[in-house]
Amino acid sequence: MIDGALTALQRRQNLVAVIAAMAVTALIYGLSLPLLSLVMDAHGVHPTLIGLSTAVQAIGIVLMAPFLPAYMSRSGPAVLMLGAILVSLVAFLLLPVFTSIGSWFVLRFVIGAAGGVLWVCGDAWVNEVATERLRGRVVAIYGVAVAGGFSLGPLLLSVTGSDGVAPFLVASAIILLSALPLLPVIRIAPSLKGEQAGGLLHYFALAPVPMLMSLVYAISEAILLPFLPLYGIEQGHTEAQALYLMVFIGIGGMLGQFPIGWLADHMNRLLLASLCILFVAVAAAAIPAVITLPPWNLVIMLILGAAMTGVYTVGMVLVGERFRGADLAAASALYGLMFGVGSILGPPVGGLAMESLPPHGVPLLIAVIYAVFLPILVIALLRNRRR
Repeated sequence: MIDGALTALQRRQNLVAVIAAMAVTALIYGLSLPLLSLVMDAHGVHPTLIGLSTAVQAIGIVLMAPFLPAYMSRSGPAVLMLGAILVSLVAFLLLPVFTSIGSWFVLRFVIGAAGGVLWVCGDAWVNEVATERLRGRVVAIYGVAVAGGFSLGPLLLSVTGSDGVAPFLVASAIILLSALPLLPVIRIAPSLKGEQAGGLLHYFALAPVPMLMSLVYAISEAILLPFLPLYGIEQGHTEAQALYLMVFIGIGGMLGQFPIGWLADHMNRLLLASLCILFVAVAAAAIPAVITLPPWNLVIMLILGAAMTGVYTVGMVLVGERFRGADLAAASALYGLMFGVGSILGPPVGGLAMESLPPHGVPLLIAVIYAVFLPILVIALLRNRRR
């Protein structure tokens, strides 16, 4: 792992490797979260318990995040990611073997902890290698790859179905594939060494807006991934049709990322974040009116996916423009921790909304969350312009 400046070729090699690995990782998440929800629902598990089971994965992220800056400085992101891939593979193979609710809680915790390592290291690695002039576009390409993987997950699940061990075996094979791009670049990956300026709270004080963006994005994603397919089925869609709603959210994320990344390099990034938040709120509020009206339901999913993924992308760009080296490792860990906290809060709240506010509690909850967050972005934008 190199500590000096990267050549242009080494930057490209690093970016290709980490983006490819994270695209496959996203595919696994896009497949596994709806898969596990559908399997539990088919076995009569209560929606709130499904939400709690999903939240357990996020607890793993939260508990791992404080340790990751030191680990990244010691081993570098590439080595940590390879270890996390191995742990994910073992845990996923055990899911169809140990099928009790208690066992799945434990295994999902392990999968979440490994996933937290992958996401934090991937985000930090991309931001460390990207140049400031192209940061928005580089992060956007990363976002396109992740959104593409995410959208392929439900599509693949619609082919394999949720019955039997086939989807688990397919997912395990894909997990193995995510390690392949990392192996050639271990020696030229950045190490993110250095001294941190403070603890994680210090980095929250320095950059509260992107950290809150990660939180809000994670809450909404953690609500949609397990519950949008169930909501679609309740509205009269088949399982495959409901999964296509998720596919189009992922496609929207793919199509929207490069324009959003380009804008992030050419306009006020806080204004761009505010617009993304606004579009999510409006699109989510429109879902109840169009959920049974193709193709308008798919159009809304495209808009929702583009704007939602834009929130995460712009937040990541804001982190990358502010921090480098060990500070970037710590800030990325906090960004991941906030994502984990949001992922914990989202599923149980989504389950309660599905039960307490039928039939449209899930999309309306998303709309309310983003509408409440929008004024915070506007206040930050106004303060930034006064400075």
